[in-house]
Amino acid sequence: MLRSILITTSFVFMVGCSSHQAQELGLGGGQVNGYAQNMTNAQLCSIYLKERTSNQTRAAIASEWSRRKLSRAYCKEKANEWYLTKFAKWLTLQESEKK
Repeated sequence: MLRSILITTSFVFMVGCSSHQAQELGLGGGQVNGYAQNMTNAQLCSIYLKERTSNQTRAAIASEWSRRKLSRAYCKEKANEWYLTKFAKWLTLQESEKK
């Protein structure tokens, strides 16, 4: 019983926070290993803004940042978006693709 309550509480906690808040709690992940072309926008943002480390050079990261036309404002907006909001957007996208 206690275990299910703890799991539920953890789930609610994670859904009710943003990726920036999760990173502040140490849940954001470590080093990103892989080519800059294969990274997600969130990974590029966190590396470019020096929040995470990578095995790629700054030039490769900056080149991909420019190619995708990312900005600091975009990165801050995405980092502060709640996980629940991201899930809702994904869910509505899945529903619209079915129609």
